Amino acid sequence: MNWRLIVNKDLPGYKQMAIDESIYHYAATAKLPVLRLYTWERPTLSLGYFQSYKSVVCEPFCVHNNIHVVRRFTGGRAVLHHLEMTYAIAAPLDRGAFNNCSLQETYQLIARALDSALQNLGVTRAAISFQSDQPNQTKKAQCFVSVSQFELAENEKKIIGSAQKRSRNAFLQHGSILFDFDSKLQQGCVNNPDPDIEKKIAPLGTILGYVPDFDEVQQSVIEGFEEVLNVQFEEADLDSKELDFAKELESKYQTSEWTLGECK
Repeated sequence: MNWRLIVNKDLPGYKQMAIDESIYHYAATAKLPVLRLYTWERPTLSLGYFQSYKSVVCEPFCVHNNIHVVRRFTGGRAVLHHLEMTYAIAAPLDRGAFNNCSLQETYQLIARALDSALQNLGVTRAAISFQSDQPNQTKKAQCFVSVSQFELAENEKKIIGSAQKRSRNAFLQHGSILFDFDSKLQQGCVNNPDPDIEKKIAPLGTILGYVPDFDEVQQSVIEGFEEVLNVQFEEADLDSKELDFAKELESKYQTSEWTLGECK
């Protein structure tokens, strides 16, 4: 089965979130599922849909350090997108690789593909977590301070964190693949940061002994999904409907009402 590969490097956070929501919106009817790989124009803190802006975001630090803040339409906890690649999968649930898959089954299948990608990079000791978050961990503001079910970790240190949004007929899952780690920005961008976060994560640079570049990780991710899902990728752009809807959504993701959570 063919999938579309869409690559969007160095776009502002509001554009990236608008594109993700647009491909999710059309996932049930799109001709081909999407694997999207992207990076951010500048360090960007993305909040989970249900998180409190005032409780999580250290606004003075973010302003001073030119960190943009966006709110995702998916749940989960805050992620600082910096020195990383973000992936997004948008696919139907009534046909193809994820036909009739439950929430857990989609997470697990994508985890297997990501695990294969890590193996291709040379990360040989990564493992898929089958344990749910402990109650005290779900209260933490930052995604990478604990490993959730079906996420990838090495020695219980998180490598990739993910979140998902789904409807009856389609879903989108996106997540962050850490290349490296900036302790100052990770600690400073949120209120009450976990002082041990650096001990709880495993960036690729730490595991491999060097920081891989985007193209190397991209190729490994493509091969991982091809191997596990038995699909082939063709490079593509958003189609006209997806592009038009993404442009409409940009204004939402730029409003303070959305970012602050006042329009939920």
